[in-house]
Amino acid sequence: MGPGQYPLMMPTNEWPPPVILGLQAGSPLLAGDGRRAAFSDAEFRRAFEFYVGLYRDSLAPVVANTEVSNLFQEFARGNIAMYMTGPWNIGEFGRRLPDELQDDWATAPLPGPDGPGVSMAGGSSLVMFSETEHPEAAWRLMAFLSRPEQQVRFYELTGDLPAVRSAWDVPVLADNRRTAAFRAQLERVAPLPKVPEWENIATKVFEHGERAVRGRAGIEATLRALDRDVDRLLEKRRWMMDRETGSGPEGGGR
Repeated sequence: MGPGQYPLMMPTNEWPPPVILGLQAGSPLLAGDGRRAAFSDAEFRRAFEFYVGLYRDSLAPVVANTEVSNLFQEFARGNIAMYMTGPWNIGEFGRRLPDELQDDWATAPLPGPDGPGVSMAGGSSLVMFSETEHPEAAWRLMAFLSRPEQQVRFYELTGDLPAVRSAWDVPVLADNRRTAAFRAQLERVAPLPKVPEWENIATKVFEHGERAVRGRAGIEATLRALDRDVDRLLEKRRWMMDRETGSGPEGGGR
């Protein structure tokens, strides 16, 4: 590749890449039922070393997404070969790449350290509150939105992929070579930690990750600092859980 050309675009201010690599390495991200950070553990450290190495080996440019004026233009120029993103960008690539390049790009599932890799389970959930005054109506709405034909319609309107397997049998999806990779990836996903603090934790991941990528901190120091910051974010969660289980000072435990 020539000057200014890279195999991979991975903006330094996005948290999914290091998190996905951590999941692929077997990291739980958080330990103790979500009470504490686990970013200094061996699994995430191994993934983080690989992540930082992609930049140090010039396989990805050290830029934030705010420093890229036009991602699609860089693809069209041949300056970027790959980009880790989600199905919402299928439509954008179709609209924003030149017509003569529409047969020259494709999607693929994520590779892993020892074969096909996992990705994070994204998307949203349909939830009914336990104290709703209209449980029957809420349940009917959830059932309606879960029907295959409604999931397909959502895909047609928004590009959001169906969670119901049978919806993928519809030709608009079954015959689409670019959604096929995401269908395969949906069989290999890992959940993110189920804690309300996750969005703030994710921000800390890319903030500390960017410091390491830009050479402002070493890997060990970065992960220790990340653990400290995340543990502070989880302080209230620990207190509440310890109080419920009686393992904290108020419960007589240690």
